[in-house]
Amino acid sequence: MIVARGFTCNVIVMENRKFARGHFLEARIRAGTVLVLLVMAIITTVTSILFLPDFLSRSTRESPSITVENVYSPVTSLDQLDNGTSWAPMESYALSPSLESELAGDDVHGNLYAPDIFVENGLYMMWYGAQGRDGHDAIHLATSFDGFHWKKYGMVIETGQNNHVNDPSVVKVNGTYYMYYTVAPVDEIDEIWVATSLDGFHWDIHGKVIGQSITGWDSLKIGRPSVLFMENEFKLWFDGMEKDPVDPTKPKQGTGRHVGYATSVDGFIWEKWLGNPIFNYSGAIDVEYIDGRYVVVEESGGGVLWRVGNNETSFDTHPRSLFPKQGTSFDQFGHVTPFILLEGGAWVATYTGAATWSTWNRNRISTWYPILNVTASMDGSAITPRWAASATRLKWSLERNNANSQVTITFVRGMTLVDQVSMDFPMGESRWIFLPASGTLVAL
Repeated sequence: MIVARGFTCNVIVMENRKFARGHFLEARIRAGTVLVLLVMAIITTVTSILFLPDFLSRSTRESPSITVENVYSPVTSLDQLDNGTSWAPMESYALSPSLESELAGDDVHGNLYAPDIFVENGLYMMWYGAQGRDGHDAIHLATSFDGFHWKKYGMVIETGQNNHVNDPSVVKVNGTYYMYYTVAPVDEIDEIWVATSLDGFHWDIHGKVIGQSITGWDSLKIGRPSVLFMENEFKLWFDGMEKDPVDPTKPKQGTGRHVGYATSVDGFIWEKWLGNPIFNYSGAIDVEYIDGRYVVVEESGGGVLWRVGNNETSFDTHPRSLFPKQGTSFDQFGHVTPFILLEGGAWVATYTGAATWSTWNRNRISTWYPILNVTASMDGSAITPRWAASATRLKWSLERNNANSQVTITFVRGMTLVDQVSMDFPMGESRWIFLPASGTLVAL
C-alpha cells in the first residue's frame, strides 16, 4: 500500500510538472505574439513618420493651392499698365519693426514707411523712415542683394532736436549721394532739408534748403520730397499745405495737401515753379521718368494711385488706381508713401508702407511686383487674395470646404481673353506655367 501510494504520488507530481510546462510554453507563445505585434506597430509608426508626409503633402496635410510660374512683367512702357500688367505683393513684408528706433507704441506695433531705394553694382540700399519708442521719427538704412531680403543698419540720420525726420529721397551725382528729406523742428511744421554722403551710410547734414512760402498753398508746411537729377539739373516734387490766417500753426479750413515743383543747379539753392501747385489734393508721392514720360505714384486708403506727366509740371488732373489694397490685415487701411523701383529703365517693383491701422501709424514696408494679368476664380467668383510667391510666381491658397468646386485660371491682355483653363478643385498644389511664345497656360 505504501509503494502504491508512492507510485500514485509520483504520477501526480509528473502530471503536475507536465501541466506547468504546458502553461509555461503557452505563456511564452503569447508573449512572443505580443512582442511581434509590438514590433509590427513600431515599424508601421516609423514607416508612417518617414514616408507618409510625402503623400500627405500632396493631399490631406498640405493646404490646396494654385501657382502660376513665369508671370513677371517689368514695366518698360507705361502702356503696359493699361494693356495686361497688374500687381501682386509678396505675402511677407520686406521690412517689419524690430529695432528700438522702429518700435513706436510697443514691441508688436512699430511704424516703418517712406522707402527710397538706390541700386548700384548689385547692391540695393534702402533708406526709410521709422518711428521709435520715444514717438519721434528718424531715417534708417537697410541693404539687400535681391531687393527682398534686407539687412538693417539702424539710424543714419537721427531726430536730433527735431520732432520729426523722415521721407528720404536720394540721388547720386558725380560720386556724391544727395538726400532730401522732411524735417519738422516742432509739431508737424515741415520743411525740406538736405544731407550728403560719399557711401550712403555716413551723412553730413546741411540743413534746410526749401521752406514754406510766406502766404499761399504751401505756407504752413512743405515736405515729402521726390528728387531726380536729369539734364544737369536737380528736379524736385513736394507737397504742401496752407496755414490758417487765425492760427498759423494749423492748416486753413477747407484746404488740403497739394503738389509743387522746384529746380536747382547745385542741389542747395532752389527755385519753386511760379505756377505751383501742379496738381491738387495729393501728397507723399514718388516721381520717376519712364518711357519718355514722368509717372507719379500716390498714397491712398484704397491702395496706390498713379498719374502721368508729359513734362515736369503737366500731369493728369485725376489719378487712377495702380493696385488696390489686399483688404486683409496685411494692408487693411491702404498704402502710404509708395516708391517706384527702376532698374535698367524698367519699373521692376513698387515698395509701399502697408497700413495695418486706421491712423496710419502702424505701417510695414511691402513689395509689389508687376505681373501679367492672370486671375483665378472658383465657380465664377474671383479667388482673393492673390500673392506673389516670388517676382515670377503667383499663388492662391484655397479652402478645403470648397472641394466640390470648379477652378478656372484666366489670362487677359487689355480687354482680350488670351487663355483660360479649368480644373477640378486641387487637393494639393496645382502648378502651372505661362508660355509667352504661345500666350498659353500649361500644367506642370
